[in-house]
Amino acid sequence: MRLLFSFAIYSVLAISMLSIGAMAKPLQFDLQEHHLGSVTEKNWERKHLLIGIGYTSCPDICPTTVIDLATAVNGLAEQSDQVVPIFISVDPNRDTVKNIDMYVKYFDPKMVGLTGTLEQVKIAAKSLKATYGYSLEGKPIYPPLPKQYEVYHSAYIYFYGPDRELIDVYGYGEGGAKIAKSLGEYLNE
Repeated sequence: MRLLFSFAIYSVLAISMLSIGAMAKPLQFDLQEHHLGSVTEKNWERKHLLIGIGYTSCPDICPTTVIDLATAVNGLAEQSDQVVPIFISVDPNRDTVKNIDMYVKYFDPKMVGLTGTLEQVKIAAKSLKATYGYSLEGKPIYPPLPKQYEVYHSAYIYFYGPDRELIDVYGYGEGGAKIAKSLGEYLNE
């Protein structure tokens, strides 16, 4: 029974992820970057964007996501300048623009770290169709947030074209090499 239930849940999730591309509007965000200040999706015209979300104090999922972003873009070799790896913090109360920048640069000096106000992050996540939230003692909580809370979030990596239309979505743990191969195929079309 459990196996059947798990299969049903994963099937629904897979179908919903496949339909994201058909429903997605062009990506839009207005966030903050440590060196550039206010940035939007237009800051990287004629570039593809490879985007993950998370937060710097995440112990496991986020480091893997950031490594996958870096590995995927660096795996493109001479095409790597066509893709900008971006990591967006969904914990702006604790992640300043300075520490998100230091975090992503630790993994790859070309990576861009973004954050913003709670409202700006909410708008960016909605545009990505990403989910996130905050909890305390296993129960959802909402801003204003207490000093101690946990963050939960989706772990997909989103690939957008220069027109800011969604091209593909990669699941958690697919690995940077596999993502790089897929990106290379899209870039060579």
